[in-house]
Amino acid sequence: MKENKKIIFDTAYNQFLTEKDAHLHYQAVKRLLLECELEDSFVDFLEKRDSVKDFFLMWEQAGREEKDPKEKEGLKMLGEESKKLYLEKNYKKLVDVFFNITLRHLSSFIHLDSRKDFEQITDHDLYIKDLIPGEIFLQFFLIETMIKRDDFKWDREDTINNQNLACLAACFVDINSFFNEE
Repeated sequence: MKENKKIIFDTAYNQFLTEKDAHLHYQAVKRLLLECELEDSFVDFLEKRDSVKDFFLMWEQAGREEKDPKEKEGLKMLGEESKKLYLEKNYKKLVDVFFNITLRHLSSFIHLDSRKDFEQITDHDLYIKDLIPGEIFLQFFLIETMIKRDDFKWDREDTINNQNLACLAACFVDINSFFNEE
């Protein structure tokens, strides 16, 4: 049974990386997010008009409304940067910004600065040391794929890019919820 699940995951992951047909890519993203129970959240993002765009532009709005710049570290920068990168369609850099901020918040959340058992912080180290659950690790893995894998292309059609951004948004919201619940 486990081997069958691995084959399904590997097939979906390969489709996520390379598929040019929007419907097949959509199915692949849903199958991957099923592993973290985020497939409904992904579908919701895509079904609500402009919700993916709104997600990335809301940070700019939140930064403008910030009364004290120290209130939420980096919110103004995140807002300005995410709006600029989203409008430029520089999605690789956009994902990188969100990934780095999320990883930084995670390191703060687990008080990494006072720990002696890390030479460097990676999502894999956090998973191996049992500091994050498998579903959160999988989400980091998907986000990191969008930044670091050369075979992951952002120059596919807009529908596929929107699906990838919806995947990122669903993961980002869930990771943030994980921090807040813990």
